[in-house]
Amino acid sequence: MYPSRVRDFIPVMCPYCGSVSELDVEETGWSRQSYVQDCPVCCQPWQVELTRDPDGDWEAVIKTGDE
Repeated sequence: MYPSRVRDFIPVMCPYCGSVSELDVEETGWSRQSYVQDCPVCCQPWQVELTRDPDGDWEAVIKTGDE
């Protein structure tokens, strides 16, 4: 039997088109993560920065590719 991974979903707004979508965050990952993800609506690339506070809550900062 494989251990299940807990996932959080964080609502975010696209800095290009303004659409609201959710980031899928795995609880087993590092407490600070940075990566590029495309908007599911307009396909523009986001710079995603995730941080987890001492209480275990996630915060996401979404920037355009040129910020």
